[in-house]
Amino acid sequence: MPPALVTVAEFDPLRDEGLAYAQRLVQSGVPTELHLYPGTFHGSGMIADAAISRQMLADVHGGLRRGTRARAD
Repeated sequence: MPPALVTVAEFDPLRDEGLAYAQRLVQSGVPTELHLYPGTFHGSGMIADAAISRQMLADVHGGLRRGTRARAD
């Protein structure tokens, strides 16, 4: 499987499932990057002016760049 990026909001009802998914990926040998955003909730990234939303977007873009480079190597 290709490298994975998993992002999880602290107060998301799906947080535990996201963490478990990332753990299963790691256990299966998949290169996995996990980001847990403290104080966030499901959909909080839609608040475009919030600093944490900008950080989340930057992390996703960075993960995509790293994953693309890893697959090209």
